Amino acid sequence: MKKFEAVFWRGNPQLANGGYETKRQFNAKSYEGAKRQAKKHEKCLYGSMELLDLYEVKAEAKV
Repeated sequence: MKKFEAVFWRGNPQLANGGYETKRQFNAKSYEGAKRQAKKHEKCLYGSMELLDLYEVKAEAKV
Protein backbone atom coordinates (compact mmCIF):
# COMPACT_ATOMS: atom_id res chain seq x y z
CA MET A 1 0.00 0.00 0.00
CA LYS A 2 1.13 3.51 -0.81
CA LYS A 3 0.30 6.64 1.16
CA PHE A 4 -1.25 9.57 -0.68
CA GLU A 5 -2.04 13.07 0.49
CA ALA A 6 -4.92 15.10 -0.93
CA VAL A 7 -5.23 18.87 -0.68
CA PHE A 8 -8.80 20.21 -0.61
CA TRP A 9 -10.33 23.67 -0.65
CA ARG A 10 -12.91 23.66 2.14
CA GLY A 11 -15.42 26.32 1.17
CA ASN A 12 -17.25 27.97 4.07
CA PRO A 13 -19.38 31.04 3.34
CA GLN A 14 -19.24 32.14 6.99
CA LEU A 15 -15.49 32.83 6.81
CA ALA A 16 -14.17 36.19 5.59
CA ASN A 17 -11.95 34.62 2.89
CA GLY A 18 -14.57 32.03 1.89
CA GLY A 19 -12.71 28.93 3.12
CA TYR A 20 -9.35 27.33 3.73
CA GLU A 21 -7.05 24.55 2.49
CA THR A 22 -7.05 21.24 4.32
CA LYS A 23 -5.12 17.99 3.82
CA ARG A 24 -6.23 14.37 4.15
CA GLN A 25 -4.16 11.19 3.85
CA PHE A 26 -5.25 7.95 2.17
CA ASN A 27 -3.75 4.50 1.77
CA ALA A 28 -4.28 2.99 -1.67
CA LYS A 29 -2.64 0.63 -4.13
CA SER A 30 -2.63 3.13 -7.00
CA TYR A 31 -3.13 6.80 -7.84
CA GLU A 32 -6.56 6.04 -9.32
CA GLY A 33 -7.66 4.31 -6.10
CA ALA A 34 -6.53 7.28 -4.02
CA LYS A 35 -8.38 9.65 -6.35
CA ARG A 36 -11.60 7.64 -5.89
CA GLN A 37 -11.21 7.86 -2.11
CA ALA A 38 -10.55 11.60 -2.32
CA LYS A 39 -13.66 12.15 -4.47
CA LYS A 40 -15.76 10.49 -1.75
CA HIS A 41 -14.54 13.14 0.72
CA GLU A 42 -15.78 15.98 -1.50
CA LYS A 43 -19.32 15.42 -0.27
CA CYS A 44 -19.97 17.37 2.91
CA LEU A 45 -23.05 18.54 4.77
CA TYR A 46 -22.27 22.25 4.84
CA GLY A 47 -20.22 24.31 2.43
CA SER A 48 -18.10 22.54 -0.16
CA MET A 49 -14.87 20.61 -0.58
CA GLU A 50 -12.98 20.70 -3.86
CA LEU A 51 -9.97 18.49 -4.63
CA LEU A 52 -6.99 20.70 -5.55
CA ASP A 53 -4.03 18.29 -5.55
CA LEU A 54 -3.25 14.62 -4.94
CA TYR A 55 0.25 13.24 -4.57
CA GLU A 56 2.13 10.26 -3.18
CA VAL A 57 3.91 10.68 0.15
CA LYS A 58 7.31 9.03 0.18
CA ALA A 59 8.09 6.78 3.14
CA GLU A 60 10.42 8.27 5.75
CA ALA A 61 13.71 6.52 6.37
CA LYS A 62 13.83 4.70 9.70
CA VAL A 63 17.01 5.16 11.73
